[in-house]
Amino acid sequence: MHASLFSPNRNSPTLTRLSARSTACIADVQPDHPADGLGGRNRSKLVRTFLFVILLAALSAGTACGSSTTPMTPSLPPPPTTVVVTPATATLYRGETQQFVAQVSGPSDRTVTWSVPPNLGSIDSTGLYTAPAGPDGQSFFVTATSKAVPGRSATAEVTLPSVSFSIAPSAIAILPGGSRTFSAMVVGLNSTQVDWTIKGAGGGTISNTGLYTAPASTGTYSVAATSSANPNYGATAAVLVTTTPSSFSPTGRPQNRREFHTATLLVGGKVLVAGGDVFEAYCDAGGSSAELYDPGLGAFASTGSMADRRYAQTATRLQNGEVLVTGGFSFDSTACFNDGTSPALKSAELYNPSNGSFTSTGSMVGERGGHTATLLNDGKVLIAGGGKTGGGQPPFFGDGLATAELHDPATGVFTSTGNMVSGRVGQTATLLASGKVLIVGGLSTSSSDPVATAELYDPLTGLFSSTGSMMTARAGHAATLLQNGKVLVTGGLNHRSLTTDVDTAEIYDPATGSFLATGSMEVARWAHTSTLLPNGTVLVVGGGSLFSEIYHPSTGSFSISALTESEHSGHSTTLLQDGRVLVIGGAEFPSTAELYP
Repeated sequence: MHASLFSPNRNSPTLTRLSARSTACIADVQPDHPADGLGGRNRSKLVRTFLFVILLAALSAGTACGSSTTPMTPSLPPPPTTVVVTPATATLYRGETQQFVAQVSGPSDRTVTWSVPPNLGSIDSTGLYTAPAGPDGQSFFVTATSKAVPGRSATAEVTLPSVSFSIAPSAIAILPGGSRTFSAMVVGLNSTQVDWTIKGAGGGTISNTGLYTAPASTGTYSVAATSSANPNYGATAAVLVTTTPSSFSPTGRPQNRREFHTATLLVGGKVLVAGGDVFEAYCDAGGSSAELYDPGLGAFASTGSMADRRYAQTATRLQNGEVLVTGGFSFDSTACFNDGTSPALKSAELYNPSNGSFTSTGSMVGERGGHTATLLNDGKVLIAGGGKTGGGQPPFFGDGLATAELHDPATGVFTSTGNMVSGRVGQTATLLASGKVLIVGGLSTSSSDPVATAELYDPLTGLFSSTGSMMTARAGHAATLLQNGKVLVTGGLNHRSLTTDVDTAEIYDPATGSFLATGSMEVARWAHTSTLLPNGTVLVVGGGSLFSEIYHPSTGSFSISALTESEHSGHSTTLLQDGRVLVIGGAEFPSTAELYP
């Protein structure tokens, strides 16, 4: 046993693998005398056993020792992976292309994955980038990422220059056969040369210098100018050919930007304009300022400010002449920077025309904005629906609320009333001749499409009940009580996409509780207004179009009426005591105001 453990046979497989240098490794560490109480013989056995184990480990790892003349070959790390994109910068106009090349060093797989930020063009697998049709005035990076080593990438900067392309005038009303010269203004392109065309069959003629000649027949058309150097740039102007042009005329300019504000006719004939989206710090934000429009002077003047900043609020003139302002969305810098939202308010305040001041009144039961407020025959105000999440484009203010409440001016207190059948935001509310309130359309949730359902509120019972559904689902539409007691519903969105505005219209008949189709509008629109005129017709304004329309109840048809001075959306229209209509603000800066007719 001693021989097998401590003095191995030299003919064993283990020792036959030992070279002379291995034996030297052992010899180099032999003890030359005993150093402890174990005695030389026992110590030698222990040392040999220890060295034998070390030697086996060294041989298995290929380790040399002593006088070895065979050095160990170290394994080298792989070369680092680098990615370089050329060219490093590129300036492109709409629709233009640029071939980028990625050079990858290191791995055998030298292919890359190309990427570009959303909505800023496209790039294929070969690195061919195509600039988008818009927006302009941006710089960003295309990225090439190594497929073999995803952590390695490189970028190239792309610049889309700012280009301004417009036509003046932007809209005209003209007699048949009449002439008008258009001009195109191009800034940011190397060439200012443009090509002129007419959109619409039989819409007249236009020369290469922009001289337009109207056709002999009436109608609505468009004049288009496109860049001769890059047809991806262009603009259009609206043309109304009519035998009786009736235009809007500008009036005094509002003192503040106004969008999704309120405009309320006061007993004395002036108009109270309050709040609105002032778009602060790149976020939607309510304003607290208010002003009065004087039709006699055609001018705006400041009045007292509201206690709270708000937009998408409601303003209702009470039977005592005061104006009740409720809810809306305010501004919170943290929420704005985190997710672009603005908080809903539950506060309310009263405007007193006699002293031009606002005072706080009782708060609503719950926060809401983008809701409806309807003055009931008993003097109370029904407040219904709305959403709690501002910062979006109306009617997209979060999930629709089903709750409703009443404000009693005698006590200044809000109390809950029956809930609606469905939660709604972006709906309309119309007081019927019976005293009931018709609630129509809207969105039930922020991720759902508009609904076609409608319901009635009965002040006597404080309950809502379903009535007939519309033929077309819609939100962000308009509803107007006609002189015959029926309700005209126009336009709106029928999908949560902002590009699905409709031109359809329908009539609600309270006698049958049903909707019936009527003539379609000439222009699809949403976020527009509809105003009952003294002669019983309805004026439809804005919603992304310069063309206004008139609805004729006697024929159930629409006709183009006139062109507004500016394009309005999210604006207000107010019927003045003299029969004219005041149009204020909307999606424009600075805000404008105009009168019809």
